[in-house]
Amino acid sequence: MKHILLFIALFCCIQLQAQTAYFKVNNTGSLDKITRLSGGGYITSGFDSNYKHQYIRWDDSFTPLWKVKITDPLVNPFSNFIIEANDGSFYATASTDANSGSLYVMKISSTGTILWQKTYSAPTAGERLFAPCISKAAGTDNGFLFGTGDCTLSNCIVKCDANGAIEWQKQYYYPLASGVITCWSIIPDGTGYVVSSGYNAKSLLTFKIDALGAIGTYSANTYTWTPQIIPTKLVKLNASNGYALLGQYNNSNNNKTQFVAFYNNGLALQSFNELTVTYTQFTLSDIAPINNGQDVVVNGNMYDASKFYSAILKLSSTGTIGWKHLGEGNTSTTNKNVQFNGITALGNSTVNVGTGSNEGAVVGIIDSSGGGLCNSLPFNVTNVPKTLTLESASLTSFNSNVVSATVNYTNTNVVSYNKTIYCGSIPNATQDFEELIAGFQVYPNPGDASIVCESQDQKQVTLSIRSLDGRTVFQQSFSDRIQISTTSWANGLYSVTLNNGKAQVSRKLLIAH
Repeated sequence: MKHILLFIALFCCIQLQAQTAYFKVNNTGSLDKITRLSGGGYITSGFDSNYKHQYIRWDDSFTPLWKVKITDPLVNPFSNFIIEANDGSFYATASTDANSGSLYVMKISSTGTILWQKTYSAPTAGERLFAPCISKAAGTDNGFLFGTGDCTLSNCIVKCDANGAIEWQKQYYYPLASGVITCWSIIPDGTGYVVSSGYNAKSLLTFKIDALGAIGTYSANTYTWTPQIIPTKLVKLNASNGYALLGQYNNSNNNKTQFVAFYNNGLALQSFNELTVTYTQFTLSDIAPINNGQDVVVNGNMYDASKFYSAILKLSSTGTIGWKHLGEGNTSTTNKNVQFNGITALGNSTVNVGTGSNEGAVVGIIDSSGGGLCNSLPFNVTNVPKTLTLESASLTSFNSNVVSATVNYTNTNVVSYNKTIYCGSIPNATQDFEELIAGFQVYPNPGDASIVCESQDQKQVTLSIRSLDGRTVFQQSFSDRIQISTTSWANGLYSVTLNNGKAQVSRKLLIAH
């Protein structure tokens, strides 16, 4: 019994359900991508005012813990990503002019020390390597993968170990593609990966590979209307709901439309939602699942021929729009251009990062109802479901020949930051968590016929219990104590989550009849 209880205790974790806030963290520069870290806090990638790549680790209150900025003149402002590895270190990427265009990867320790720097290039001098995505390795592997899409490296995926050495690399060929296939997104899924690629500027190629790159399930769908489409970001919803894909329309033929598509676990396309606005320009940049994968939130910007606005929308996993908001900059100047670039989930809220013309790098903590922008503005969006044509051909792979080299690009850890809150309140993560966890009890554990959940919070809290496959078996609000019958529940582990509107605590519950 003691061993079981210890095992359960080790699974306790926090997720913040923060207050809303909109604030700037710097007078210049931008934040492009953000990730919520496994141990709390955030990691961001972005640029300074001279378009130099910078990567910043923040605590939960958005105080910077460390910064790394690449100042080398060979590095240019593309492929700006940073991911957390399974061992708590980080892989940051940029584009470099070496060999007419290469991927630069830097490994950073959890405390901000640069461990190594490498470039990855096409095998022939003068050939470019374009790499629009990177992913941590699956399972407990501490390495990483990146994907490419160029003339000599069409739909190429490269797997590297924790030291940056290439372990395997493959190109994935689909015969209905008339030219280059571009790998746009890779996500770990169990012991393997799910990949989203685009070909012919009109089609989506989605496929699963195992830990060694062998092909599993795949599907290809073609958009038969005039505009060209580009898949940009794939996310996993939960164990049972499949995946969501964010995409853009080629701005040369449609500046006002973006799309969100949903796949089931077998990669069958369930819905393709075409989102169109009346503004001059519409761009969606990033996507995050919330509510246990029942919904997604997407963000980006709109332009109305006078200024840019930050844009944020929630959609259900069936493609229905829940809410939508625009926001303008909060400076006293007439130049109120602002836009969101990246998003990460924070419980059922989201944290959004971007830039304003006079605000510099900005952060918006938006709650699950869409609240958080200081001056939310309404806008109209048309949501049209489209049926894409399913194509049938054999996806094959062959070995590729990317080469790597060790480099030592100049960098600095001196970056000046300051915060100005325009509205709301930045959460105090430690206080919120301690207040909630102090009174949270679940017993008996293991449970048999019934369990009791207690909370000492002074207001209503929401209790959700889910099985490990993502099914919600119980959800109810209460204020003190609740007893729940578990006689019909199958034996096994369950996730018990308590949410008080500021913080979210999850524990594991074992049912053993």
